[in-house]
Amino acid sequence: MVALWILFATLCWPARVAPSLTGELGSFASPKTGVKWRYWIEDASASPDILRADVAEMASVGSSGFELLSYQSYGGEAQDTGNILLDPTDFAFGSDNFVDVTAVLVGAAMDNNITIDFSMGPDQGAGVPVFPDDVDMEGMNTELVFGSHFLGAGETFSGPLPNPMVFPMVSGLDNQIDSANITTMRLVSAVIAELIPGANSSASRVSLDWNTVQDLTSQVDNSSSISFTAPNASSVLLAYYSRRNGFPEARRGFNGSFLDEPGSWGSWVVDHFSAKGANVSISFIEQNILARDNIGAMAAQPGVGSYMWEDSMEFFAQLFWTDAFPQRFTERHGYEINKTLPVLHTLPNRGPKANQTFDFGSTVTWQKFLEDYQDTLTSLYIDYMTTFREWSHTIGFQFSNQPGYNFRLDVAASAAIPDAPEIESLGVPTIDEARQLSGGVHLGNRTIFSSETGANPGETYTIRMPELLLDAKTQYAGGVNVALLHGFPYSGAYPGTTWPGIVTFGYRFADMHGPRMPAWDYYKEYLDFLKRTQYTLQSGIAKVDVAIYRKDYDITGSPPFRGNSLVNAGYTYEYVSPENLKLPGVSVSNGRLAAGGPAYKAFVLNRGPNITVDAAQKLLDYARAGLPIVISGGVPNDIPGFETDGAQQAQVQDLMQQLLNETNVKVVVNETQVPGALSSFGVLPAASVSTPLATIYAIRRDVPDASYFYLFNSGNTTENFTLSLRTDIPGTPFFLDAFTGKVSPVALWTNDSGAISIPSLSLAPTESALFAVSSADTFEGVGVPNVHLSALDSPAVAVGNANGSIEVQSTSDGVFNYTLSTGDTGSVNVTLSGETTRTLSGWQLSIVAWTPPQNLSSIEPVLVPQPVFNLTQGLVPWNTLAGQANTSGVGTYNTTFDWDAHSDTVGPKLNFGTVFHTIKAFVNDVQIPTADPTSPIVDITQFVATGSNTLRVEAASTLLNAVNAVPQIASLGFRRTQTGIIPANQAYGLVAPVQLIPYGRASISL
Repeated sequence: MVALWILFATLCWPARVAPSLTGELGSFASPKTGVKWRYWIEDASASPDILRADVAEMASVGSSGFELLSYQSYGGEAQDTGNILLDPTDFAFGSDNFVDVTAVLVGAAMDNNITIDFSMGPDQGAGVPVFPDDVDMEGMNTELVFGSHFLGAGETFSGPLPNPMVFPMVSGLDNQIDSANITTMRLVSAVIAELIPGANSSASRVSLDWNTVQDLTSQVDNSSSISFTAPNASSVLLAYYSRRNGFPEARRGFNGSFLDEPGSWGSWVVDHFSAKGANVSISFIEQNILARDNIGAMAAQPGVGSYMWEDSMEFFAQLFWTDAFPQRFTERHGYEINKTLPVLHTLPNRGPKANQTFDFGSTVTWQKFLEDYQDTLTSLYIDYMTTFREWSHTIGFQFSNQPGYNFRLDVAASAAIPDAPEIESLGVPTIDEARQLSGGVHLGNRTIFSSETGANPGETYTIRMPELLLDAKTQYAGGVNVALLHGFPYSGAYPGTTWPGIVTFGYRFADMHGPRMPAWDYYKEYLDFLKRTQYTLQSGIAKVDVAIYRKDYDITGSPPFRGNSLVNAGYTYEYVSPENLKLPGVSVSNGRLAAGGPAYKAFVLNRGPNITVDAAQKLLDYARAGLPIVISGGVPNDIPGFETDGAQQAQVQDLMQQLLNETNVKVVVNETQVPGALSSFGVLPAASVSTPLATIYAIRRDVPDASYFYLFNSGNTTENFTLSLRTDIPGTPFFLDAFTGKVSPVALWTNDSGAISIPSLSLAPTESALFAVSSADTFEGVGVPNVHLSALDSPAVAVGNANGSIEVQSTSDGVFNYTLSTGDTGSVNVTLSGETTRTLSGWQLSIVAWTPPQNLSSIEPVLVPQPVFNLTQGLVPWNTLAGQANTSGVGTYNTTFDWDAHSDTVGPKLNFGTVFHTIKAFVNDVQIPTADPTSPIVDITQFVATGSNTLRVEAASTLLNAVNAVPQIASLGFRRTQTGIIPANQAYGLVAPVQLIPYGRASISL
């Protein structure tokens, strides 16, 4: 932190916390909002004692819970994610042993007062064990496939419909087909269409004439044969079938599948577009897990079972389908789907693709058919999630998943459904991408928005604490308020696995946190920082300045609202789907949209050539109720999907014209003019900075008598600014230090036209800060001071003291004039008494190396003290020291320094320069506050004594350097060297000069 440390007070006021700020979240100083962990077990062979120890370890660093995931080598299908070494019959999800393991972990969660989430299956939780002969049933993953047969002009056809192309799932481990034996094909439609003139029937994409499409389905007999004469032009016969594609989620037993052994069945992906698919999973989980060993009853106790949870959707189909699709399509769009089927396989697909697809060229705007397909698919996906959510509530849980991930779905509409929507920092790395879901989260009245955080590619045993914190802080700036850390693997031994233990995903992603890491015992202070940040972000209700209309079917890295104009001006925004506008409470009250939720101050239509009729009517209603609306980049004049008569398009055009007639609606050319339009309506950002900055992001959360603000500098330069905070209630500003848990009134501020202005703030690259404005007499146990400063000469800053005085601090000598909020003026003389910044020297370094055991099948490290180093050359990385090139572990640095407090008129701060991973420091054997890695400066005034002082710094490393020295390392039968991902050794330890920085102190008596 560059300047925040000298701006705020730590006042010892009466310890009474405002009732509205206490409760299930705890308090800011001692919150109950810790991070959660993705906890991987390879399978149910895990030792109960080690399972209990792992849960205790997670609790020991202040975590609030964990997600239980039976990894099973990522389903056992990929070449590089590990082998299946123990028979799934005995140890897979659903086996008797898995029930035992689950019971142990539920008990461990209870014992450690943290929560457990249940994955709804192995791997990603997308499916459950189903006896292989039963996979070909309704409720299982379904796809639409097709076959084609080209015909000459006037050619007669008589015979079976063309067979579809089907792609079986082939295991990357043994090149064997591992999909279920699916034989049933259900005819959906048979159509014929003429090729457009000049179309090449051998091309990978063939254009057809929409006006010539004929539905022949009714002519197909019971043997799937048909007889007809082709049109008098080149044409193609297309036959579309639905089928269960038998996508495997986890492998079967080594010796086959047995009816009385669910572990032997394998797990299979269920239909994610029907309630029946959800019910397949629900039925298995209820009967085979929750009903056994008292698991359901234990987990249903308050504070034990938290979420039924599903990870990202990593399975595929040629084109996702479900049996009810045609009916739902017609209900939503007013026409039948059969004739549109030829274009649907042009949609992006993560799995195998047909080598030839079709479109309708320029004979119709065929992309509208894709729109209607995706809209229908989203509505069916919502059915699936709703079924899981409602069931979860009946058993004492809530429902969490990663909505819409990897699929062509309306993500904002989807995000409104689960109780705790989840994203991931890997797949949704930017703030704007998170905002593509957060509108649905907030309009769906979801209080938790979590993120699978820290799964950085190529960083197994490598990720540093500053990186992990950065991932979390970036996600927070997108609206996330729970970091679900990736991850904590089972810490025990396993076949085919050497020291240091099981690794998931073939060493491709970060990270394997836990006691195998030298720095694990140093995590807590950093995770407490996240815990306190999450306390503010989980408090109350998210408030957002602007809603932006978006109807699309993916998460895009290219921001839908182009440019930085809104961020520069300080506005917070998020994207909302027209489906979100149908949710309860989404109406205008007192000039705010969804006043009980995000309370948008304005709505923006941006670069939208079309809009749904329902949304157009809603916007007109909003405008007439007083909500400002800005239209940028053109007025919508069409609906997004297809219609046969143009009636809805005419409705949209009429509604848009009525909208334009409203006085609180403004049309601008592009995004750069939107902030000016908002300002002209009197719509101002809740948090803004004095200089337009594209890197400063804000989040606001409101409780009845306070507003919290989270600020984040996403850039790579330090930014200096005056902060303006606009809340709906007058109050006093406070600074919340997430590293120490201290809450302090802001000592220097003004209130101008309802905006609280706090000058001279500075945020280092990737630094975050927390503020609050409270109208209560006390805030988090800290009283509101009667007087504060309204002006102070630069470069001095002011902090408050517990005795009611205000202290002026400066790193240079001077006389500084001030003005109090009462209007009184005065000046103070601040002097450093000759003290200057000094670089500490005389360091001794003692390293305890974490080394592999002689027998690598043992996973416990051997801790080996290294020779003591006298660092006469200054602080240097460990790998430059003799014999330490591949040393990982914990280094302890010791030195001394003299200090003269000059009758308490001078105080010192320590600047650690760079924090590579984790550090813990002690002055005179007393631990000092943890240094923020973004600006590692710590005030140690209260810890020093006049005369000689000792300084001890413990710097812990990652495990990378030690692992790099052992090429034989393997996990689940897969060698690390096979990945081709071997990061270079890291530079551990204190690697920059440590400085003692004096500052002068002078009190203002009040």
